[in-house]
Amino acid sequence: MRELGARDSSASIDLGNPDTVYAPALAADMVEARLPSVRRSLVLARMQGPLAWCVIGGSLLALLCGAIGLAAAQIAARRAMVSRDVLVASFAALQRALPLVLGGMVIGLALAVVCGVLFELISLWSSVSLSGGGVKLMFAGVVLATMAVWTAWSAIAALREVVALYTPQPGAVTGRAVSVDEAPALWRFVEDIARRQQAIAPDTLVLGLTQGFYVTEQDLVLSPRDRAVSGRTLYLPAPYLQFLDEEEVAAIVGHELAHFTGEDTAYSRRFAPLYAGMERALAAMHADANGLLLLRGPLQLADHMMERFDLTVRHWSRLREFEADRLGALVSGGRPAASALVRTAVVAPPVDTVLQNAFAYPPEDDANLVAMMAQMVDEKGWPDIRAYLEDVQSHPTDTHPPTPERIQRLDVALDATLLETALRAPREGLRPAGERLIDDWHVVCRRLSSDYLAEARGAHARHRQYLEDTVAAVPQEAVTLYNNVASVSWVQFGVAAMFAAIGVAIWIFRRAIGFGHDAFAVWLILGICSAAVVIGVVAGIMTRRSGQTPYLILLPETLSAPKLSAPIAWRDVENWGVVYGTRFALDLILEDGVVLPHAQRFARGTKVHKRKRLVSIGAYGVRGMSVEDFQQVIERYVEADQARRVLAER
Repeated sequence: MRELGARDSSASIDLGNPDTVYAPALAADMVEARLPSVRRSLVLARMQGPLAWCVIGGSLLALLCGAIGLAAAQIAARRAMVSRDVLVASFAALQRALPLVLGGMVIGLALAVVCGVLFELISLWSSVSLSGGGVKLMFAGVVLATMAVWTAWSAIAALREVVALYTPQPGAVTGRAVSVDEAPALWRFVEDIARRQQAIAPDTLVLGLTQGFYVTEQDLVLSPRDRAVSGRTLYLPAPYLQFLDEEEVAAIVGHELAHFTGEDTAYSRRFAPLYAGMERALAAMHADANGLLLLRGPLQLADHMMERFDLTVRHWSRLREFEADRLGALVSGGRPAASALVRTAVVAPPVDTVLQNAFAYPPEDDANLVAMMAQMVDEKGWPDIRAYLEDVQSHPTDTHPPTPERIQRLDVALDATLLETALRAPREGLRPAGERLIDDWHVVCRRLSSDYLAEARGAHARHRQYLEDTVAAVPQEAVTLYNNVASVSWVQFGVAAMFAAIGVAIWIFRRAIGFGHDAFAVWLILGICSAAVVIGVVAGIMTRRSGQTPYLILLPETLSAPKLSAPIAWRDVENWGVVYGTRFALDLILEDGVVLPHAQRFARGTKVHKRKRLVSIGAYGVRGMSVEDFQQVIERYVEADQARRVLAER
């Protein structure tokens, strides 16, 4: 261009617009001025290419991982129907693959979102001028990119924390391990059943008061002494040993040891911890999601996988229990096994009642809870059997079939003779299995009861301490909160100052704006401005004075407001909430039957709705507090009143 200008002074150049031409020298200067911007745009454009491919790649990765997860869940669930061994193997493989699949989805989505935002941010950088509006737009883009990176990192971090929950956690059990020296007859009894069934004998026998019979290979921690046990454990509930005879217990123990027979051991040892770990991980993911959009799809996929396996697990659980019932019946016969099923169904309610009452109101002196259960049945009899025959027996890991179906599979009729045997009084028939198999049976029951009651007292002590701390969290003296009127009063004073300035300006420049010969118009406008000034100043002063009157007076038992005719007791508040936005108010819904206070005259923003039983106490805000701080204060007073009432009832 410069050479052209030197050769031909009359030459002209258009820079993309034929209607506008420039002299070569001017055109060259304009091009040189734009070259840095063009070079910068070229560099940015070269950066945008990989970002675009990252968006495509991340989206495809998320799509591929989602498709693989759906296909894997479908295939694994179908394969798991072949056998229990395949179920364990399939679920283990799916559990190993799940973090990779979900991680791939989250990483893919995060990559797509972050790179997409960065792509658009680069476009803004290369096209927006650094004016005031351009700077604001760039700042908004940077904030959006930062939010995208934070969201992606939060999603990945949540997923990383969840993987640690796959590690099997020891189970907590209230009970005592019984050694061979402490209960030789019980150990011979269990080992004899295992030998007859060709099952693997347990490594540990645990006696407790809660739950039913079960076996597990999960690591356990026994409370209250925090003793750790591992290997194969058979849990025996003392209350059932008190109510069942030896043949019935033999059938149940045979049923449980059948889970240690053959390849079923692998199922017991491996599947329950795997399944529990998966459930913990998914629960943690839902808790940590916090509304993160990037985790919504992966969570839905994980839930779908668990739903697919739930059906398979239920199928094998039923078959597994039927087979264990059959093997257990081989030990003592079909009728004792059927009688045990019925008797455990009716034993559970009185056992649970005594344990729940003892936990809720633990006696000062240790009592024999097992003897109390027997006494309850002696006095009140057994509950109605019809209400419990269809119940599903509780178990830590599996869903059991209904009791009548299990009895039918044993080829035993659920007739009057069976019910008469199963519903015999506690002191009728043979001696209880516990007395026959354990020396000093009543001493053992007292020890177990003492452990249970000690745990209950500890729980009560911790709960009482929590209640006392909650009560102490609010001061006993009155706490006065004031209306936050500062901002409103300054607005009112500002409006007065604005009208004063308008009036002064009109008076000074009345000739320039055309009012020099119209005195009436000038005085009219000045009168209006003066009235607005007076109103604004008076309103500001009154608003300031209103801020000196308390908005709320908080006491441990009551809440008072000068705008209400009477205080409100915290115990009468059924529900509450803080309204903010277009208006600010504390809304209280009072219990039925409570006399509602009246709103004082001229109580701006405060209303009492009798039909809704709603008391709304309005304000501009609370001085020195944010909305969140005010909500926390009210919540502390409500919780403290509830805690005080609970303590008073004890």
